[in-house]
Amino acid sequence: MTSNIAETGAAVAAGASMGSMYPWVVLAGAMLALLLISYIVYHYFADPQESYCFAVVVVVLSLTVSLLCALLIPIDIYVISEGDITSEALHVTISQEHVRTAYLVLFSSLLALAFVFVPHAYFLGEERGSGDFDDKADRTNCCNALRSTAFFIGFVTILLVVSLNFRPGHTETLGWDSQEHAARWIGDLLDMQHNGLNAISFSIACLTSVGVLGWMFYTAYGMAAMPFDWLRGKQSAMEQRQGLEENIAAIRDKYRSIQSKYAAREDGSLDLSRMKAVDRKELTRLQREHKSLMQHNYRLQELEQQAGAVIPNLLRCLVPFRCFIGICMMGMSLLVVVSLLITLIDRLLHAPCGMECGYTLRERNIFNPADEIFLRLSRIFPVDFVVLGCFVLYIFAASVFGIVSLGIRVMCFTMYALRTRKSMPQALLVLCNVMAYILLALCMALLTIAPNYTSFGSQVLLAQDGSAGYCTMERADARAACQVSVIATFFTRIAIAMPFFSVAYFFANWGFILVFCAVFARCFFCQPRQPYLETAQDCEEEELGLLNFT
Repeated sequence: MTSNIAETGAAVAAGASMGSMYPWVVLAGAMLALLLISYIVYHYFADPQESYCFAVVVVVLSLTVSLLCALLIPIDIYVISEGDITSEALHVTISQEHVRTAYLVLFSSLLALAFVFVPHAYFLGEERGSGDFDDKADRTNCCNALRSTAFFIGFVTILLVVSLNFRPGHTETLGWDSQEHAARWIGDLLDMQHNGLNAISFSIACLTSVGVLGWMFYTAYGMAAMPFDWLRGKQSAMEQRQGLEENIAAIRDKYRSIQSKYAAREDGSLDLSRMKAVDRKELTRLQREHKSLMQHNYRLQELEQQAGAVIPNLLRCLVPFRCFIGICMMGMSLLVVVSLLITLIDRLLHAPCGMECGYTLRERNIFNPADEIFLRLSRIFPVDFVVLGCFVLYIFAASVFGIVSLGIRVMCFTMYALRTRKSMPQALLVLCNVMAYILLALCMALLTIAPNYTSFGSQVLLAQDGSAGYCTMERADARAACQVSVIATFFTRIAIAMPFFSVAYFFANWGFILVFCAVFARCFFCQPRQPYLETAQDCEEEELGLLNFT
């Protein structure tokens, strides 16, 4: 009997130990999943012959840290909603102070990656070229790349120095009348009270201001176009081949009609010397276009033979799931845009001091669907955190889709075009920085999409009459009795102390809505189905010459 009780007690203790370790297992699995996602993105786009190890490491780390900055928000909200995360087995507790430290580490790592490691990896790729190098050459290339990176290191150093002086809450003045005053000034400058998080606020605000440009164009484009891409699907190889064969037949007819204008030589060939320059130029264009289409048609035939009958049948079975995923994407996109629009209208109409305080609201005056959905989902733990994590990953995927579709551009000029297994590692390094800035902008945008939920989570507050309700900005007693998330405090302090950033974010979100509506209307009314295989636009002259015009 005693042994049975002991065994039962041991089993209960083991179960409790496993239960306390469960969140850490999930956290470790999530970290590995993020690293895997980042590696898949690199492997999917990078040209294997141009890839080098340092670029792989930097791209994977940069994308992972950027995603962690956004995915830390659900943990931040969980801590203020449900309390500290505690593991008795590992003797570890995650509190709001630990979350604040995690934000500091991630933001600092993001600055180091964006201004030191990514530029160094980029210039190292430029120095290496495409050949094999010995150790001495690699050391020389590394030194040259480091010399080119010095400008970015100097820039981020100046940015951090400026950030220390212009951060929110910096009140102490410089004075050396006593050692105590000097220590107090240094402690205030480095923001020791908040573990230094506010000390980098100006730098993060600057990067977020750059990120809202990517948020306004790339993310808006991706969130509008990607659901249609899933809903409509792609043409089958057979459908695309039929279209190609019709185009090839039309080109041959045009070629023969031009040929019929001129008499042939005795051997049956055309006498180009008697042909008009316009017709000769048109024949050359038709011949080149014909060869390109023929090559594309042969490639489609190869893919059909490789696939056989199994893969098309499998894809046909997945059509309902593809439509379901597309509908979910469409729903998330519309929810984000509608909630964003409602909050922007609310801020425009009810901000107490308008542009002077960056259109900051004291309380919400208009119903916000995203806020209400997340608050109601919070009753079924942990559905709200899972849905918020899915939102972040969806916006990440939509941003990548937008960058791939539009290319990496500066002032409307395309710097890099991302193509499957044909992209230079330098293009992916630039993609890393663009995604880092966009995900910082996403952290700020979530406070506009669902302001109450991202600020207070699912905390419940008892009113004076005994009724219970969620902590919201509308309740004056919530500001004193409820905990505010670290990310909401961080960006709110920036908005109050430096309203010009808040004004920039405000108008960028209006731009996001305009771009989304324009792309959505174009995709809804005009965009055809995507081809099974993209048209071959990069055919080499030697490849085209292998095909004879018949």
